[in-house]
Amino acid sequence: MQAEAAGAGAEQARLEYWAGLLLIHAGREVEGTLALERAGVALERLDLPQPTLEGLFQELGLEFDDLTET
Repeated sequence: MQAEAAGAGAEQARLEYWAGLLLIHAGREVEGTLALERAGVALERLDLPQPTLEGLFQELGLEFDDLTET
């Protein structure tokens, strides 16, 4: 049960980190930075690396260049 909670916490932290990166990319620096800080603390506690936008695109099956075209 505790492992499931840690897994859910890890996924939530990864999603919040990616959301922060996307907010910053969209010009919403304050909200994005706050999301990165919150998620970064959680990921550090779980001893997990910080995700990247490129990694998000890979998981979604998209090309990273798609982000720069918008």
